[in-house]
Amino acid sequence: MVSGLVAADGRVVRHGTRRVHGNDGPDAVLEVVVRSARECLADGPRRPAAIGIAVAAQVDPRSGTVVHAPNLGWRDVPLARQLADELGGPVTVVNDARAATAAEWRFGAGVGVDDLFYLSLGTGVGGSAVVGGRLLEGGSHALGEVGHLTVVAGGRRCHCPNVGCLEAYVGGWAIAERAREAAASDPPGGSGLSDLAGDRASITAETVFAGYRAGDRLATEIVRETVRILADGAVGIVNAFNPSLLAVGGGLVAGMPEFVPAIASAVGSRCQPPAAGVRVVPSSLGPSAPMVGAADVARRAPRLR
Repeated sequence: MVSGLVAADGRVVRHGTRRVHGNDGPDAVLEVVVRSARECLADGPRRPAAIGIAVAAQVDPRSGTVVHAPNLGWRDVPLARQLADELGGPVTVVNDARAATAAEWRFGAGVGVDDLFYLSLGTGVGGSAVVGGRLLEGGSHALGEVGHLTVVAGGRRCHCPNVGCLEAYVGGWAIAERAREAAASDPPGGSGLSDLAGDRASITAETVFAGYRAGDRLATEIVRETVRILADGAVGIVNAFNPSLLAVGGGLVAGMPEFVPAIASAVGSRCQPPAAGVRVVPSSLGPSAPMVGAADVARRAPRLR
């Protein structure tokens, strides 16, 4: 979790302290958010013109309510109202992938592009699309939840109601879960990852990536399977949305930048010919993209016009 003061041209003028919250309920998480935001705004030249927050959730943008956040375990949390009370101004709440898409389109890799898709690979998997120069929303403001496309029939249970989701294999939580299960079923083979993490229960996606770079056999198997399933998902996304540009961002890309060329190779060789020419690039705004996008969406909210 990070806060920032963002200029109208997308520059991050000041960062608040980056924190890791304990995911122990909305009240505790919001306390961390408010503390960071107040640090960021302390001694600033003026109050911000708008306040935006990006959250990994399906959001009702009219009320600023988090309708469902599978990886946070939240439902129907009035996030905008609660933060407005704490921060002293109206708050705009945006799905994190949609916020990052807006940022890349207006300030990053997608400047000048009218048709793009942003694929977010982090704890979860999400995305959003710009089509014909318009950031799409969907009938219930949840367009782009590509992490919950089924890629393995009857496959692993996801944090959503579905099974076999792309996120259930490629999300950071899922990579860690798969690695812990594999280490439990083969203790000698999993000893390298367990040693890296301190114990089997502490294995994370970052542990798997570190093991892969060190040549660990189990980590290499997990990364290769992850790349294969990620490629399957990316081919479907590109065929469905037909973007001119596919920007790939999120924390997993920072840890495994090899994901981007793997996606590029798959879509270039396996997509329908009209879609296969898509340009695949890493996010140019990196981990700041959701924050920059949330600020920009808040600044452009109708109430400010």
